[in-house]
Amino acid sequence: MDLNLLVALDALLEENSVTAAADRLNLSPPAMSRTLARIRRATGDDILVRVGRTMVPTPRALELREETRELVRRATAVLTPVHDLDLARLNRHFTVRGHDALLGVLAAPP
Repeated sequence: MDLNLLVALDALLEENSVTAAADRLNLSPPAMSRTLARIRRATGDDILVRVGRTMVPTPRALELREETRELVRRATAVLTPVHDLDLARLNRHFTVRGHDALLGVLAAPP
């Protein structure tokens, strides 16, 4: 079972739109449409059906909505660092490389 389908299902059930769910997850609409097809195969339910120009959740999708949201919330909490990042204590070192001609232009006084 691909647990990424839960995140996609959560987005689909919240947005009631393949396009809006795709935007939310930074996917293309065709990729989200393929994901919806995989969710449909996995659940044996249409999940969202077209009624006129809108998508409407099926009764089974409505049953899954809260449980899906809770599972995604819990999984996110498990994968979130325990402590906040303290930027004051963060030490980073950067090395900038470039061609000598570019460095001469950047270092020249205005």
